[in-house]
Amino acid sequence: MQSSSSIENTLTSIKNNTAKVNAENAKNNVGSTELDQNAFLQLLMVQLQNQDPMNPTDNQEFIAQQAQFTQVTELQKLNETLTASNSLLQASSLIGKEVTLIDPNDTSQRITGIVEGAIYTGQEAGITINGKNYPLGLIESIREPGADTGTDNSANGDGAESGTDTDKEDTEKV
Repeated sequence: MQSSSSIENTLTSIKNNTAKVNAENAKNNVGSTELDQNAFLQLLMVQLQNQDPMNPTDNQEFIAQQAQFTQVTELQKLNETLTASNSLLQASSLIGKEVTLIDPNDTSQRITGIVEGAIYTGQEAGITINGKNYPLGLIESIREPGADTGTDNSANGDGAESGTDTDKEDTEKV
């Protein structure tokens, strides 16, 4: 049988190692507002250390807390996946459409072109126009290519183009 000092030394060693790991984890998680598995286990350990020895917490309560934490974590992952899928679906639905978007290099300029593709960078979805990628948040308007802009550029008013080349009139699109 181990002596009480040997058991005490082992417990102290475990406690010191735990404190060291906790300090390293805290340093890595500075600024993070998410409760991860390690943080949950730390809270569980504090709860165990501070419980009433005459009225200990039931094991089923701990299991229920762990199950709830796992469920919340998995729901967060599912939400992130659905958000990413939805964004990519929105971007892919624009393929072949004509879009006008804000030029990211000069917000006073607009870029108009046919969407060639949809991309997902791991953080956000975007579209490809003329070989360049743009985030969905820059889009100002969407329309079918060649759709009537509400202006009649024909000489005879029948909607057919006249023989002269005229610049398209800039119209505000929503």
